[in-house]
Amino acid sequence: MWLADSFWEGPAPFVFGACLFLFGHMLLQNCLESSFLRTGKAARFQQTLFNKLSKWRLLSPIILPNVDVAKLTAKPLPKGFTIRHWQPSDASTCMALYRLNAPGRFPTEVEKDFEERLTKNDHPMLVIELDDRVIACGGNSSKKDVAWLSYGLIHPDFQRQGIGRLLLLSRLARFDITQGITVSICAVADSVGYYEQFGFKRFGLWFSDNGEAHPMAGTSLHPEHQSEIIQFLQKEGYPPLPFINS
Repeated sequence: MWLADSFWEGPAPFVFGACLFLFGHMLLQNCLESSFLRTGKAARFQQTLFNKLSKWRLLSPIILPNVDVAKLTAKPLPKGFTIRHWQPSDASTCMALYRLNAPGRFPTEVEKDFEERLTKNDHPMLVIELDDRVIACGGNSSKKDVAWLSYGLIHPDFQRQGIGRLLLLSRLARFDITQGITVSICAVADSVGYYEQFGFKRFGLWFSDNGEAHPMAGTSLHPEHQSEIIQFLQKEGYPPLPFINS
């Protein structure tokens, strides 16, 4: 009993309580963050709880890593392609690219969203051509210190040839930034890994109409990183298009 009684004397109980609290806090944070790797209603509840606790500052916000410029620029880019602004005449070709990529991957309602986005033309998009044939497209947008990438689509015949990296670099080079920004993407399970290899980190979920959860990922882009990206594109023969307006 001497040990048990002595334990409650002095600072020991407070140290023990603090350690127990920190362990529980870490366990809760890790548990809720793990929901971003899951699907279904349980993931929705976990993310909602995480967002609430973060808002109340009871949990630490997720810190997004910097974009991995070294890996993005480690290999030469494919040659012979042309990058230009999307035009309304590209709408049917981009829809064809979407449908070639969609089977079994995208929720059904996403096609309607993409079609409406092409009709409105309110989000800047790039297309990549080879011999006047559009073989890839992708959008981006920004507002203050938050930026988004959307609908990075590549014709199946040209996948795994460096076109995705060219499209990603070209879009990252278009944000008009003077300080660090967060660049995010709403992905699907079989594509988020591609972005993770370049410094993107899962930080949330988005939900399709049937309740299925899909990953959101993001990275931090700073002016010095963007400068390296622009220099690399220029060296590879792909000078970036003008910055987009926030």
